[in-house]
Amino acid sequence: MSEPSEQPAIAESPISVILLAQALSTETADALQAWRHFLDALRRPYEILLIQEIRPEVERNALEADRIFPYERALGFRDALNEAIRSAQHPLLAFSTCDKQYQPSDLEPMFKVIDKVDMVVGYRAGGAVPFWRVLLDTIVWPFSTIVLGIPLEPRKSWLGRGGCGRRWIARWIFGIRVTDPECPFRLARRAMFARLPIQSSGPFVQIEVLAKANHLTCLLAEEPVTWLPPSQPLSDAIPFGADARLVFRAPDFGISPLSLVGEGPGVRG
Repeated sequence: MSEPSEQPAIAESPISVILLAQALSTETADALQAWRHFLDALRRPYEILLIQEIRPEVERNALEADRIFPYERALGFRDALNEAIRSAQHPLLAFSTCDKQYQPSDLEPMFKVIDKVDMVVGYRAGGAVPFWRVLLDTIVWPFSTIVLGIPLEPRKSWLGRGGCGRRWIARWIFGIRVTDPECPFRLARRAMFARLPIQSSGPFVQIEVLAKANHLTCLLAEEPVTWLPPSQPLSDAIPFGADARLVFRAPDFGISPLSLVGEGPGVRG
């Protein structure tokens, strides 16, 4: 990727928004309306691409997205996500879940940073750190800083013991140093994905993208985002570990479908 001084200005460019919707969520329609309201206010060309989970027992309602990419839960969303990225018309790509977990307005500070980097990664700020974690950090800090020479950064968020464990895997196995590698709220240059085909079919996809971006020497920045826990936490059909092993053992940096098509003119949503 280019050095910061060589990056073309892109912050005010047209934008494609890729949203991931769960079949059982009751917030999809409201979230789509909130995104469209925010994007209309930007006064630039945009499109909304919806990656929608489908289940036989759940009726599919008409939704206000420019294009919809369905996927079955048991198979995962890899093919739908790759197709959405390939078909995106605009040079900026935003990613989020299609519910009320994240606010579209949190893209505003990311626009101010994207000219200098390839991707801006959100992190879910806040969350009370439990006493045992504070105590462990206090014990580990001298060893890490003095003995290993790796200073520990102040903890910006706490996402539970499970999130802490997956963050450890992202940091020490895949070399990812961002605060919240699982946060799906991001803003990126579309060109970044030309050598970044998606292999994961489930929740590991967020870490996969960052691991491959590091390998390709992409430039990353971080911004805090507002986060509300989902009203209906749903289990993922594709285990985190299965995708992690696949990407670790056989990472794919082959020619992505994106590299086979031109940028093309955009269409306003």
